[in-house]
Amino acid sequence: MSDRHPPGGPAGPEEERPAPLIPSRAARHQKQRRLFGGRGAKPPPDPSAPARPEPRRVEPPRPEPPRQEWRREAPPGREWPGQEPPPQGPPRQPQGPPRQRRPRPAPGGPPPGVGDRPGDGARRPRVRAVPRPPGRDRSGPPREGPDGEPRRRPARNAPQLQVPKVGDLRGSNLGLAGALVAVAAVLVLGVNALPSAKPPAAPVTRDPYSARWVCPLLPAQTTAVTIANVGTAPAALRTTVRENGKRSAPKIKQLAAGATQRLSLKPAREGLVQVEAFSAPVVVSAPGLGCAAGPGNRWWLPASDTRFGTDTKVIIANPESEPAVVDLVPHLSSGSIRSDDREVFIKPGEAQVRTLGDDAPAGLKPSIEVVARAGRVVVGAAVSSGDKPPTLLPAQGAAKPSWSFAGGLSGGGSQTQVLVTNPNATPLQVDVQVTTAKGTFRPPGEFGEPIANGGTAELDIPALDVKGPFAVQVRSLTGAAFVAALRVTEGNGNQTTSRIDLGTGQAERGWLVPGAPGGGELVLANLSSDELEARFGDLTAGGAGAGQPVRVPPGRLTVKKVPEGIENLVVQAATAGLVAAPRDGGPVVPGSAIGGLPAGGPVVPGPAAAP
Repeated sequence: MSDRHPPGGPAGPEEERPAPLIPSRAARHQKQRRLFGGRGAKPPPDPSAPARPEPRRVEPPRPEPPRQEWRREAPPGREWPGQEPPPQGPPRQPQGPPRQRRPRPAPGGPPPGVGDRPGDGARRPRVRAVPRPPGRDRSGPPREGPDGEPRRRPARNAPQLQVPKVGDLRGSNLGLAGALVAVAAVLVLGVNALPSAKPPAAPVTRDPYSARWVCPLLPAQTTAVTIANVGTAPAALRTTVRENGKRSAPKIKQLAAGATQRLSLKPAREGLVQVEAFSAPVVVSAPGLGCAAGPGNRWWLPASDTRFGTDTKVIIANPESEPAVVDLVPHLSSGSIRSDDREVFIKPGEAQVRTLGDDAPAGLKPSIEVVARAGRVVVGAAVSSGDKPPTLLPAQGAAKPSWSFAGGLSGGGSQTQVLVTNPNATPLQVDVQVTTAKGTFRPPGEFGEPIANGGTAELDIPALDVKGPFAVQVRSLTGAAFVAALRVTEGNGNQTTSRIDLGTGQAERGWLVPGAPGGGELVLANLSSDELEARFGDLTAGGAGAGQPVRVPPGRLTVKKVPEGIENLVVQAATAGLVAAPRDGGPVVPGSAIGGLPAGGPVVPGPAAAP
């Protein structure tokens, strides 16, 4: 609502003064605000003019359809800003004739009446909300104008967004935010313009390397340990020989690629030898008890014996820096026997020898499961009878659903047995196949009998038509994992010897025969469905070829002589399915056990050894 006069002035002609309208509450509010510094007072009227009521402005009619006036009402107990509280009594009637509302300025144009008074051109019109009078019934009839037509509300125009000027943003929150954004953009551009620093050079990585190998040592027993570097770079070795009651410092040595180091150890008491390798993979092997690529918490000894006159001793070595608590669990054909009084305590860096007759029933041939309740260990066993040399038993460190061996022997009074241990809670059924130079077949015998849960079985391979070496593959019919080993006994009467072949539990492509004697024989079996081409290589010469490739048909076996002058024989094939073993027994390492942990960064020492 505005207090400016129409073009005719307060004393203008009558036709220029339209009919009065009902004044609004906003108009009364504007009169009161003039007392507190609003717009300037109106100029005094001309004294010569007759006294007239104050003229009222009307807006020209607009060609719009009539609509009802709607005014928002404040919620109960709340007042809009700039609105007077509603009166407690009846609504107050306006005094004097009604005044016309000030027309809304057209979009983009000056407000009506601008320029009528000095200073109006530089003043921005003030738009104030017109509150709805309290107590009005919205459903009542609309207000009418002087001509009886419903009062029309000016049409609203959609607000138009304009880019604010720098002067308008100065001193406001929006201006501060814009300034911060501009400063951040400048900083980002400046940082990008600076030359970027080069990342540190990646450390040189080497071939995969094994963290450590551990071999248990029996007292008064000579053990030949072979360390072969199977990598392409020199290996840093740290070898530690421990004997109960003695302390020895580790020995540091560099082993060239393809080179071999041999140790001959005969401790007075039980102990262990630990070899830690860095920068290149190595393989550590020993006949008899063998060596393991690190300690573990579960091992199986498949060929113990507690019959009268036979003694089985289990050696448990603890290479860790904390004590180990171990249980010995015998597995019989009827199941396992568990007892709480079979725990063995091993100090850090020491070894213990336990006679099996104290923990297993006498007169049986059980399989022994070694379970580490605390810590990690490496185990082995020795079976002795009378004055005969003891039979050394390496431990099997995993359970697999299938096992393959190439060390079987038929004829000449030899006997081959598959030793199976079922660690599952359900019976186990296995399938046995034999591979000879003529083909692969199932030997006659009762091999389909279920093996009790927790039980063991000795599966005898009958005499075959083909004399000489053969391979054996045994697998679970249900896919359950089990433990197996191959035992070969040669000789007659009291002049018998036995050896254990641990074979492999997965398809292999390569084998290492450390310390292979020149002129010896190597058994190669192809257990796959495709022809394999086996290549011999000399580890010392970096795996270079030694002799002509050997073709092995699928499901066949062949025997080849080891070329002369080879210290460590490497046998490799293009595809998996190759099984190898020395004909007369001896150390052989599958390719899956070579390499160990990959060296993905700087070469660092492995797990700390026991003090």
